[in-house]
Amino acid sequence: MNVRRSLLLLSLLCVLCLGFALSCGKATPVAPTGTTLAITANPSRIDLFGTSTITVFGRKANGSNLDPGTEVRFSTDKGSIDGISTIKDGQATATLHGDGSSGTATVTATTGASTMVTTKIQVGQGDVKPTLLVNVNPNNIPVLGKSTVTVIARNADGTAVGAGQSVIVTTDLGTLKPASPLTTDASGIATTTLTAGSQAGTATVTAIVGSSDPKTATLTIRDSAASISLQVDRTSIQSGGDQVVNLTAFVFNAQQQPVNGATVTFSSSKPSLSTSVTTTDASGKATSTLTVKAADLATCEPITVTATTPSGTATPFSSTKTITVTGC
Repeated sequence: MNVRRSLLLLSLLCVLCLGFALSCGKATPVAPTGTTLAITANPSRIDLFGTSTITVFGRKANGSNLDPGTEVRFSTDKGSIDGISTIKDGQATATLHGDGSSGTATVTATTGASTMVTTKIQVGQGDVKPTLLVNVNPNNIPVLGKSTVTVIARNADGTAVGAGQSVIVTTDLGTLKPASPLTTDASGIATTTLTAGSQAGTATVTAIVGSSDPKTATLTIRDSAASISLQVDRTSIQSGGDQVVNLTAFVFNAQQQPVNGATVTFSSSKPSLSTSVTTTDASGKATSTLTVKAADLATCEPITVTATTPSGTATPFSSTKTITVTGC
């Protein structure tokens, strides 16, 4: 009898241990310290019994998505909303349902101990979409250059959408920092910086705020020099008379392709020699002629010739050759 009782107790203990292990394996991830949330409502205006999809974007302090399964709790002071949703692919969604009363519904989303965001939905005013203006300044930059992207969001009556509205901004060329989602300030404005990579072309910047239609702006990223190489047809000249040296410069971009229309400035270490400015052709080539007078050769000092072209940053690219003088 004691043996049978012992076996029964042992079986119960195994079941309890197994249940504990399974429950531990299904523990809900907790939002870590430093978590940030952004929230958007689509649409931001609904009918009395309409619905709006509330989306929360969750990021850890290092910018990565919150772990899948992390709980986000929703509440509203008007209408009803799903109480709990979980993070999937960095976002959680819930649906706000109008209950027939008009006014402004404030939806609150929280995760972890204290991370909270809110958004407002106009109930009983129909689905009126915000309007957007997207501006890029400047709208023509070299590769590796920068441009400021400004999104201005307005309600249907022309007033600012208000602070804290989530703004999704994307680009098909270059990178944005800070990345989406952005948030509007009290004037309904959000800004970010587009940094061009080494690829030239036309970047299309797209912005969405809440239920707004996508709004786009274009930015030209022009080809720019990444290197320049100077060649001279003579590396040594004889003193005693006027001499001519033919100069050729080749300009290439980051992909080692020739840059057409790049400005090249040829200059010399001899003060009496004038500076020559020209542009490259389709093969990335620019040419000039250096005429050296006999007086410049009297001391047999070497002559330094430099070709310079602007870069996409503040520092230009240059290439230098030295021509020796003999026969003094």
